[in-house]
Amino acid sequence: MSRRSSRASVSDGEFFTDCKAAYVEVVKDVRKDITSKSLLLQALQESGRNPSERVLKKYWNSSTDGISFDDFVDICRKEHVTSDDEMMKAFRKIDTNGDGYLSLDELFKIMTSKGEKMTRQEVREIIDEVDENGDGKLDYKERKFYYEQFCNMNRATADQLRQRNRKRLERVEKGDRRSKKVESFSDSKRGDVASMGSQISVKSNSSQRTGMSGSRRSLLSIDDMPRPSPRSNKKGVKHVPASKLGHLTEEPKNKRDWTKTTSKGCFFIDEDDGLMTHTYRLNLNERSKVWITVQPSIPQSMIIGDTTPIDTMLLVTKKKPDSEGRSVVGFTEKRDGKGKYGVMCELKAGSYNLLPFTTGCHLKARRSDSSKETPLVRKDRDGKTSITKAFRKALEEIFELSDLDGNGTLSRDEFTWFTLRTSGDKVTDDEWAVVEDTVELENNEITKKGFVKLNEMEADDVDDDISDLWVTLNSMGYNKDLFIDEACPYKLDVYTESCDDAEVALTCTGIETINNDMIIETVMEQDEGVKIKGSVYMYTYANDTRSTVVLSNRSNNSVNVTMDCTSSKNCQISQDNEEYTVTLDPHEKQIAHHLMPLDETLDWTPRCVEAVTK
Repeated sequence: MSRRSSRASVSDGEFFTDCKAAYVEVVKDVRKDITSKSLLLQALQESGRNPSERVLKKYWNSSTDGISFDDFVDICRKEHVTSDDEMMKAFRKIDTNGDGYLSLDELFKIMTSKGEKMTRQEVREIIDEVDENGDGKLDYKERKFYYEQFCNMNRATADQLRQRNRKRLERVEKGDRRSKKVESFSDSKRGDVASMGSQISVKSNSSQRTGMSGSRRSLLSIDDMPRPSPRSNKKGVKHVPASKLGHLTEEPKNKRDWTKTTSKGCFFIDEDDGLMTHTYRLNLNERSKVWITVQPSIPQSMIIGDTTPIDTMLLVTKKKPDSEGRSVVGFTEKRDGKGKYGVMCELKAGSYNLLPFTTGCHLKARRSDSSKETPLVRKDRDGKTSITKAFRKALEEIFELSDLDGNGTLSRDEFTWFTLRTSGDKVTDDEWAVVEDTVELENNEITKKGFVKLNEMEADDVDDDISDLWVTLNSMGYNKDLFIDEACPYKLDVYTESCDDAEVALTCTGIETINNDMIIETVMEQDEGVKIKGSVYMYTYANDTRSTVVLSNRSNNSVNVTMDCTSSKNCQISQDNEEYTVTLDPHEKQIAHHLMPLDETLDWTPRCVEAVTK
């Protein structure tokens, strides 16, 4: 079967019209840019495409401000409408018995697990298309869904969408032409009445400007109003160099006799969700003292630039009785001179969540990645594609980062966390079956060799477009030089005094955005707060290596708070600048900033001056 694409099925003129119709359907005007990833997704869907999260990341990343209509057309040329061959290839993967048909159950599974998810009602409507007798059940002739039928329906749906958008575009363009005729007529007459109506026109325009800008002026007047004199909330406390901190004093001397459970994890910088991390569940069958440590584990060979240890802290939370919320039962306050944080808790038998967090003082989004891309693939004389040594090394490093239990292989769950991070999708039963058929497993887990092979197969499928490979690398924190600068691996150790191996379990529960609400809770529990002005309060928490400021707006109005930390000495701030403004919605609590030592061999003094503008 020949490959069908948007370029093969329509002429260049029709292709351009389809792109324009889809773009106008979402953005309304080709002179305006697409301003978000969600709008890009909508526009591509309107053009008959259904891009995955990985495809979207190829064209919208942290440095993307907007996508013009010309850019959109180029994207549509690269990301063609799904072809019959591709549909056949995808469906064969879930055709479990290989009979060339898709059963009702198989159809439902693929429609609700991949790509842009369909609702149960939408799937039912598709099913109703082949339920010829309308009894809600499929008889022998109905119970199988031919690939060809589905492909035909897919093409018909895409064609209907294009036709609808074309008609809407025609109506819009006809309206624009009528408007231009009216404007042209008005321009020709305007000169005849200009002198006669100049005074009236001036008065009218002046009145319109005043009326139109009235609300804007009321908003701008906030900034025009005299600001209260800023005051210093803290004179600043000098802290000793973090590198001179000794051992963690709470660390049990006999911890070798305690039961130890270990897991790896990683912090990631996500272009949409900010700082993210692996999260964990700790189950205890007995009441016990628990000593928990967390520390960065990134090898020096994988680091460029700043070698200051990235802060790797942790919260211990438990579900509140008779409530859906959670409360903090402990968090890491102390750190040793090498970057290891620890917390001692007395925990009852039960289930707890361990939530690692980092402040963003040292782990920051890269400003730019202007270096030349490291080659990832190469072709031999016969045209066969293979991966480069540098790419293979990066894949092996990613395997080590993803091997959370450190046993040298990836379980299905560990592989799922990897695919969630890099593509946004979980590993389905059918996809795992493909893995089992493709690579050799060890105790039903993927070996390093098998993991590299899976990625080699992906590289072999990309032809000359390696953007998907870079999406994987970027998602795991790698830059164009194949160094990690937007991720930080860490090691989590849990020691229990009264539980044996069978009575304690530490499992990864996912990759989530860092829980700022829980951090805010710890700060507000440690400080009574200071009223800045009106109903705005500031809370400050400080220890040997961190100073955190939380702002709370107790009023029914939004307020702006300007923070000035420029008088701090030897400090690194989590914000982009040391002077910045925070907008607080009514009754909102927000972390204003974290401050940490910039050079750990020197004293450091955090200071902050604030001013409130309503």
